[in-house]
Amino acid sequence: MQIILFGTGCEMCREIAHNIEAAIASLNYDINFEKTADLHRMLSYGIKSTPSVVINEKVVSISTYLSSDDVLALIHANCSSEHQN
Repeated sequence: MQIILFGTGCEMCREIAHNIEAAIASLNYDINFEKTADLHRMLSYGIKSTPSVVINEKVVSISTYLSSDDVLALIHANCSSEHQN
């Protein structure tokens, strides 16, 4: 599974990054987490504002605060058993 956080490094982006890392740490899934501010890449997903989260090439959140529980729900909604260790 791949999770990408598009953000500029603002306070909300940093909090969401922390919440994503906490959610990942609580799971036994093989997850690659990446943080980026790459504008061209962000636009390739149709994203025009941050923070935004992409899971397995699917945009799942745009300009929304995500708690660790929110992130866990998104991970579970966007994974299959093949991503578990």
